[in-house]
Amino acid sequence: MAPYLGLDPTSGPQRPSAFAVLDDQGRLHDLGLVREDDDVLALARRWRPRYLAIDAPISLPEGMCCLEESCPCAPASPDGLKAAERALLKEGIGLFRTTKRSIIKAMVYRAMGLQRALEERGYAAMEIYPYASKVRLFGWPIPKKTTKDGRHWLRERLERLVPGLREHEGDLGHDQLDAIVAAYTAYLHGQGQAEAVGDREEGVIYVPKSGGQR
Repeated sequence: MAPYLGLDPTSGPQRPSAFAVLDDQGRLHDLGLVREDDDVLALARRWRPRYLAIDAPISLPEGMCCLEESCPCAPASPDGLKAAERALLKEGIGLFRTTKRSIIKAMVYRAMGLQRALEERGYAAMEIYPYASKVRLFGWPIPKKTTKDGRHWLRERLERLVPGLREHEGDLGHDQLDAIVAAYTAYLHGQGQAEAVGDREEGVIYVPKSGGQR
């Protein structure tokens, strides 16, 4: 087994983070919630994933060392964006921009810290963006994920792609569904069916290759 682990992190342990694990056939093996960073590291030790996909920015725009407005660091690009963010916006895919005015600053810092800790331990961490993955896989429109209809829409489509998901009864939260999307994107990368957008020196975002639902 060469599993793929998807993580939908929150800004801190006060709210649980969702995770999903797929095997080398894309079958769902584990799905749940963790709180502490040490819990994420324990998951990595348990499953030893080939790739670990994080649903949050794990790099900053070139020229920036932090997201603090009091710091003089500044993005190298005139628009202040990472090349990966710029590429997705050109596709019409909206996102939270990694700037000093970001409303997800705490989540970015946490995700970057997790990425460093994981890579220090030999795990390959990759940035993914579930909304971009959904657009590449299913096309538009994408229903609002926080609604019951939106969760049903996504689960129905994921069940066609991810064996084992049907066995999980009950209403899954949107964070758990996004964790499955993250793990599935990592799985596609392992199969050569995903691509990295952006600049590798700055930090890329992995998305399924264009071509519709698989």
